[in-house]
Amino acid sequence: MKKAILSMMALMMAVCVQSQNFDRLPNEKMPPAQATLVKKMPAKASTITPADNQMWWGYYSENDFANVGYGYGQATTIDAFIYIPAGTEMVSTSTTIKAVRAWVHSDIKYATDFKIWISRTVPENIDAVDYVQQVDVSSLSSGVNEIALNTPFMVNGTDLYVGYTATTSGSAYFIAVCENPTPNAFFYRRGNSTKDYSSDGRLALQILIEGGTYPTNIASVADFGQSVVLKGQTVNIPVTITNKGKNNIESISYTIATEGSITTPETTIPISSLCYNGDAKIDVPFTSDDDSRKYEKTFTLTKVNGVPNTYSKNTATGSVITVTASPASLPVVEEFTGTWCGYCPYGMVGMKKAYDQYGDNVALISVHDGDVMAISAYSPVVNKFAEGFPGSRINREGENIYPYYLVDYISNASSRATVGTIELAASWADNQQTSIKFDTKTKFVYNDNSGNYGIAFVLVEDGLKGDGNNWAQRNYLSGGSGDDDMSFWFNSPDPVSGIEYDDVAVAGWDLLDGISGSVNSVIKADEVQEFSYTGNLTQFNNIQDKTKLKAIALLINRANGSIVNAAQVNMAAPTKPLKGDVNEDGKVDVADIATIIDIMAASAREGGTDAE
Repeated sequence: MKKAILSMMALMMAVCVQSQNFDRLPNEKMPPAQATLVKKMPAKASTITPADNQMWWGYYSENDFANVGYGYGQATTIDAFIYIPAGTEMVSTSTTIKAVRAWVHSDIKYATDFKIWISRTVPENIDAVDYVQQVDVSSLSSGVNEIALNTPFMVNGTDLYVGYTATTSGSAYFIAVCENPTPNAFFYRRGNSTKDYSSDGRLALQILIEGGTYPTNIASVADFGQSVVLKGQTVNIPVTITNKGKNNIESISYTIATEGSITTPETTIPISSLCYNGDAKIDVPFTSDDDSRKYEKTFTLTKVNGVPNTYSKNTATGSVITVTASPASLPVVEEFTGTWCGYCPYGMVGMKKAYDQYGDNVALISVHDGDVMAISAYSPVVNKFAEGFPGSRINREGENIYPYYLVDYISNASSRATVGTIELAASWADNQQTSIKFDTKTKFVYNDNSGNYGIAFVLVEDGLKGDGNNWAQRNYLSGGSGDDDMSFWFNSPDPVSGIEYDDVAVAGWDLLDGISGSVNSVIKADEVQEFSYTGNLTQFNNIQDKTKLKAIALLINRANGSIVNAAQVNMAAPTKPLKGDVNEDGKVDVADIATIIDIMAASAREGGTDAE
C-alpha cells in the first residue's frame, strides 16, 4: 500500500551521527530541532569592543544562523578558513588585522590543539603560513571566541587566507557554518585534501580590522523577480537588503516606481538591528495596477537609519502582474533525497504526511541524487534549487523547506495567485509502451507580448525497490528514541534494506526551463494554447512497473524558474484529470471515475446491452 511503511514523526529526539568516521557531507541537513544552534548572541560576553577606526569584518554576519557542524568522526587535524581576495570591500591596502573572532560548536571540547593563522597563499601546512598563534584550548567554549593577535597583521593589498586549525582527540563536529552560500566564505581541509564548501555556506569567522574607511549607514538591495496580484488587492513581496556599513541598521526608507514614472511617497519601516553583511528579507507591499498585464517595478532603498543611502546598488527591479482572476493552483513539491543521506528518512515521512493530508491536490516528486534512482534529467534542477538533503521546494519558490514541515506550507501554496492553468492528457504512443504522448492546454489570465514560459514533463513512480547496498537507505535515526510514530526508524538498523520508495522521478524532459516553443511568447488572456510532445522512455532505466506511473506537466516561468501551475494524471487508468487539474473555465475537475462507470453502465443497459 502506498506510503504504508512510514508514520507521523516528531523532531524532539537527539540522535548523534558522530560515530560515523567521515567528514560530514556538506549537503546533508540536520533536522532543525536537532542542530546545535549558534545564533547572533554569543555564549559569553564580547571581550573586544571595536574603536571608532575599527570594525568586525567577515562574510559571516552576527545575524546569521550557524546551525551546521562540520568535522570528522575520529581523531584528526582540520583546517577551516576563508579567502579574502585583494581589493575586497573594506579590507584595503592600509588595513591591519587586530583580532580573529570564531564561532564553534560544543565539540570544541575535544580539541587538544588549536591555532589561528593568516596566510597570503593556501599553505601546504600550518608551519608555512605568514602568521600563526597558539590558543589555549581551555579558553575556548561553544559560541563566539575572540582572540587578539599578539602582533597586528598588515594586509598590504594582497590575497589573504584566514582561519584556524584544530587537532581533536576523537569524533568532533565543531566547525560552525551557516547555510548561506557565499563565494570564498568556507574552505575545509583535512590531510592533503582542501575543499571549497562556499556554495554550501559561510564559515562563522570574522576579523577585527583597523585603518580603512568604513562607511556607516549604507545597504544594498537585490532584485525581486516576478509576482502576481489580484486587481484591487496588495501583494507582499520579500525584498532582500544587505547591510554594507559599519553601523547596525535599525530602519530603512524606500520608494517604488512603476515603469520608470509613477513613484510612491517615501516609506520608512523599522528593522531588527541588522549587522554588517547581514541579510534581511523585508515584506514590501505592492498594490495592483489598472490593467491585466505585467508592470515593471523599481524599488529604491533611499535611506538607512534616516541617512541617504549612497551605496552603488541601492535599487532593485522586478515585475508585478495584475490579474482579474486567480485560477486553481496545483502545488508542486520537489523533495531532494538520496539513499546515502542518513537524515533523509525525515523527508520520506514529510512526503507521506503531505500525501495523507492533501492526496492528489498536490504533485509530489521525490528527486533522488547520487544514488541508484537518480536521473540525469533532474540534475540541473538539483544544482539550482537543492540547498541540502533532505530538502524540498514548493513551486521552486521561496526558501528551502525541511521536508518534515511540508504540510505547513502546502496550503498557502494552493491559495496563491497565479497567472495561468494547464491541463494534461497522457497516453502511450506505441504498443510497446516505449514512449508517451503528452497533450496540454494552457490558458493565461493576463496579456503579455513578451511572455517567457515553458512546459516540462516528469514521470513519477511508486513502490520502487531493489536488492543490495545500492537500495539500502542510510538511517541516522537508528537506536534513537522519541515519538512512537518514528519507531520504525528508531528500531531499524543503519542502513535499512527492503524499503519501497514512492513518488520517485524516473523520467523527465526539459525539467529546468521547460521545452522551447511549448508556450507562445505572445500571451492573450483567456486564449487556450495547445501543445503536444512525445517523450521517449528508452533512455530511462529506473522504471519498474508502468502501471504505477504518474505523468506531471509543469508550467514554468522561464524568467525566474518558478512553477506557475501543474497538472497530473495516472498512466494506469484512462487519462481522467486528477484532483487539482483544471478545465478551460479554471475550475477544479474532481469527477469521480466510479460515477462515470455507473453512468456508462446505466446507458448500456437502457440500450439493451450488458456492460462490464
